[in-house]
Amino acid sequence: MTTAFDIGQLAAPARRRSLANTLAIAAPLVAAAAALAWRWQGVPAALAVLALGLALAVAIARHRARRFDARWVARRLDAGRTDMEDSTDLLLAAPDALGPLQQLQRARLQARLADETGAALAAEWHRGAIAVAWAAGLAITAAAFLWPVSRPGDTTRPGAAAAPGGPPQLVSQQLRIVPPAYTGLPARTVDGLDARAPQGSRLEWSIKYKPAPTALELTLLNGQMRPFTPRGDTFTLTQTLDRSMLYRIDAGEKGTALPPLHRIDAIRDTPPTLRVLDPERTLTQMTRGQRRWNLNFEASDDHGVSQTARLRIIVTKGEGENITFQERTTTLTGSGPARKRRFSASLDIAALGLTTGNDLVAQLTITDNRSPGPQSARGPSLILRWPPDQGVQGSGLDGMVRTVLPAYFRSQRQIIIDAEALQKARRSLPPARFSERSNALGIDQAILRQRYGRFLGDEVSEEPALPTNDAAEKPATPAPKPDADTPAPLPSGHAADDGHDHAPSKSATFGDASNVLAEYGHAHEEGDATLIDPESRTLLRQALDAMFESERNLRQSAPDQALPPAYVALRLIKKVQEATRIYLSRTGPDLPPIDPARRLTGDRKALAAPRLAPPPRLAGDVDAVPAAAWRTLAGPDDVDLGALQRWIDGAGSRVGDPLALAAAIDTVARDPRCRPCRDRLRGLLWQALAVPPAQVTRRATGDAAGRRYLDALR
Repeated sequence: MTTAFDIGQLAAPARRRSLANTLAIAAPLVAAAAALAWRWQGVPAALAVLALGLALAVAIARHRARRFDARWVARRLDAGRTDMEDSTDLLLAAPDALGPLQQLQRARLQARLADETGAALAAEWHRGAIAVAWAAGLAITAAAFLWPVSRPGDTTRPGAAAAPGGPPQLVSQQLRIVPPAYTGLPARTVDGLDARAPQGSRLEWSIKYKPAPTALELTLLNGQMRPFTPRGDTFTLTQTLDRSMLYRIDAGEKGTALPPLHRIDAIRDTPPTLRVLDPERTLTQMTRGQRRWNLNFEASDDHGVSQTARLRIIVTKGEGENITFQERTTTLTGSGPARKRRFSASLDIAALGLTTGNDLVAQLTITDNRSPGPQSARGPSLILRWPPDQGVQGSGLDGMVRTVLPAYFRSQRQIIIDAEALQKARRSLPPARFSERSNALGIDQAILRQRYGRFLGDEVSEEPALPTNDAAEKPATPAPKPDADTPAPLPSGHAADDGHDHAPSKSATFGDASNVLAEYGHAHEEGDATLIDPESRTLLRQALDAMFESERNLRQSAPDQALPPAYVALRLIKKVQEATRIYLSRTGPDLPPIDPARRLTGDRKALAAPRLAPPPRLAGDVDAVPAAAWRTLAGPDDVDLGALQRWIDGAGSRVGDPLALAAAIDTVARDPRCRPCRDRLRGLLWQALAVPPAQVTRRATGDAAGRRYLDALR
């Protein structure tokens, strides 16, 4: 059997040459990038750039060398050697897969390639590209070492030698920021004096001068000064960042320019946020057979949420005004990462004591990890409602009335049912017991009549006087019909001794209805009495009369005689329920009557010209100082920058970026004639000014002819 021939070995010299070419071109460029990083950012940055650049160059070189494989060798042999007879592909195939003639040709090719090393297949050196890359790399490296560097905020270039006998020159400056422990953020060092840091961070300045000044101070924009501590030629200062600040580093040398301002922004810790995942709605109706209520929440915070949360559970019991609350609190443990935790709870409905017609309320409270003073957030109140068993509900107005006053319309039917049952049990009950139960039904009928009477404005005593057979009471007589010579009777439900102060009036006039009402009754045309239309009021008054008749018979132990008027009262009540109109008292506009005689006559007497009220000056006095400064900045005049700074201090949250405004004011104070500085301050003031209220533009009076025409009309 013919042995396999590895044609891929002939590609090794070509791969090595490709790797060498790529690395020779990339090496000077990577070195130049590392030199730039070292010059501007220091040794750590240079090492990082060097390592990253070398790794990238090796990856690119290996990727380019992969193309030199066995097939590439076959193509190069066929193109460069005629003795291969374009049959080099036979060397790529397995020997067993070839025919006798193909195997014979393959053996001939192997014999001809016995002395081939593959060196002739390798590409030439890329001398031109390598030369250009090295020239560019050396030029960039030399420029990085020789070019002067100035960082923002530096008064001089760090590393520059101080002139003998001259002012102190800044050599290096560093600001170390140590965030609070609860944030979990690492400490970092900034090669500058401007930064952003979490509120409560510890700031550590380290500044080096040559020669060392006698004193170094940190001066805030409001004039407060904090001295640095000297340690040789290095000055240090430590301070807690409580709020955003603008400051400058002052060496105290006379005759030197005022140092520039630096800014440190304090990033406030935001309170946590809570999102309800399950249930989807705040009000959930309990389903049949439900035993547990599942709750799922998601809490998030910028620096982490506390591991535990407090779930407040409230169970309501009772109806109407007799509702009681049972409150309990349980602790939930969250899962997941600190910045986004999930809290879950599965409440046992039966164990919590929820009953029909009541609610189960759950509310979750979470806190973040801020120290001191953690911030809390409270979620919405989630309600699980066990619907009451309302039975068969009506439709239309019937259903509405049953919902609003369910007990009123059930009680009359119940009184009829109880009266019928009492009448059937009359033979089996003792007379005293029968009279007691009949009188109790009469009391229930009286209470029901009083409830309905409130809809008509009636006011009755707790125990209305009813005609009885007692000796102390006079027999009931029918009320006489009123006529012109008979004073009007007391309103329904009123008596002379009902406790409503119906004392006679000395100025009463005979026949005056208003005086009669003032003397003997009250005006009952307000409240629920105005919600019923006149027709329904008539039906309800008839029902009250029938209830009174039923009550009288029940009090006299005659339930058989009380049933007919009770049925009449129930029938009238049902008619009131089926009423389709509700009367609401309304007050319409009281407009003066129109005088048709003045129409189209042009008479404008007693007509005043419409004058629109001036718009309220919401921000006129508040923004007077910035508005005046904005106008002054457009010209060459000096601006009262002190008053403007005081306005910024008192504006509070109205100014979006007070530090930017303060820095712009300081720049204008240092150079009042700097036009770009004045324009920048003017632009910031325009953004800080309150938007004026919308005003109505009055119509133009027109030209001379138009004014004469208007004067003629007047």
